[in-house]
Amino acid sequence: MNDLFLVLVLLSFVGIVIGLIKPSLIKFKSRKQVLYVFGGSAILFFILFGVTSGPVQTPAPTPVAQNSQTKSPEAQTTQQPAPKPKTLEEKITDAINASLGPKTNTDKQRVVGVEIDKYNAKMLSAYKYKSGASVVGLLIKINADENLTINLQKGTMHDEATKIAQAVFPIDQTIGDIIIWSQLPVKDQYGNIKDDTAIVYSISRTLFNKINWSNFNHSDLPTLLKSENSVDDRNNYFENIKF
Repeated sequence: MNDLFLVLVLLSFVGIVIGLIKPSLIKFKSRKQVLYVFGGSAILFFILFGVTSGPVQTPAPTPVAQNSQTKSPEAQTTQQPAPKPKTLEEKITDAINASLGPKTNTDKQRVVGVEIDKYNAKMLSAYKYKSGASVVGLLIKINADENLTINLQKGTMHDEATKIAQAVFPIDQTIGDIIIWSQLPVKDQYGNIKDDTAIVYSISRTLFNKINWSNFNHSDLPTLLKSENSVDDRNNYFENIKF
């Protein structure tokens, strides 16, 4: 029905146009009469067209499956590059810092350096490893905490060496021995003060595995290392300065 009213609306507009040009063509006496008749008809038919028209049907949106390209910004996560694996030197430094702290009590950097030396064929044979085994020795340089008296200073350094051994050996089974250079400020003959190696601790994995660390007293470390030197020369204790 609404199609009919639409046609009548259009015809009314046509009649208005023709009547305004020449009313006599559609048998009207004046343009005013044309506007009354066809204008009123156009309005009436337009209203009827609107009433008879049904509600506009809006098609439902088609759901779109989300994938990695269509996810909302909130759902998308930035792909971060995989972290670079830490080197053995970095792992050792982290372990020592976690055990002793990254700074000394005089605010010096704890770990001065870590050097790795791979065992050669002669060393593998001397220390009863299989030929071709991957074994390394570590040289660890640290700054020691400072203390007031000689006995307290030595006790502090022995305790630090004991903690380093317990922190480092479990990191990697290829570590065959560690040498710890424990540094203190040392005054030379000219009165100049600089950090220098005060005590050297050398500990083999074989000895490390023998020790019951839960019952071990760090003050016994120097005597133990010197006595074990005759069994395995990788174990030793040496005071590089005169306390």
